[in-house]
Amino acid sequence: MSKPLYVLDTNVFINMQRRTPRDIPVFKQLWDKLETMIEDGVVVSSVEVFDELCRGDDTLIEWIKKRKLAFLPSDEQVQLKVREILKRFPDLITGSKKANTADPFVIALASILGCILVSDETRAGDRNPARIPNVCDVFDVPIIKYVDFLRNT
Repeated sequence: MSKPLYVLDTNVFINMQRRTPRDIPVFKQLWDKLETMIEDGVVVSSVEVFDELCRGDDTLIEWIKKRKLAFLPSDEQVQLKVREILKRFPDLITGSKKANTADPFVIALASILGCILVSDETRAGDRNPARIPNVCDVFDVPIIKYVDFLRNT
C-alpha cells in the first residue's frame, strides 16, 4: 500500500459519472486506473464525501460502496483541522448556497496527509463566501483540477 498522494473532492466522483460514465467503453480505462490507484492507496477521500455521494440515487453509489475503505474516517487530528478551517472560514459551509459539508474535511485531510487535493471548484470572488481553492491557498494545500489529475497520473 502506497502513501496517499491525492484526496478527491465529491465533485470529482460526480463529474466522472456524468462526463465519463463507466458503461462507455472508451472511459473504462479511466475508471480502471482510478480503481487501481484507490486499491494501491494513492487516492483517498473522506468519509464525509462518501456520505454526500450516498445521497444520490445512481450507479455511482454501488461503485463507491465497493471501495468504502478509500474514504477515511475523520480522526481527532482531522476534526481539529476542520475546526481551525471553519474558525477562519465559517461561510465555507453556512454561507454557501450548496449543501456541501465535506469541503472542510477534504481540505483538512489533504493538509494532514500532505496530499494534493483534487477538486473542480473555482475560486470565489472577494465578496463571495470562500470556496475550496481559496481555503487551500491560505492553508498551503496544493490543489489541482480533475483534468490535471489525469495528466499527472
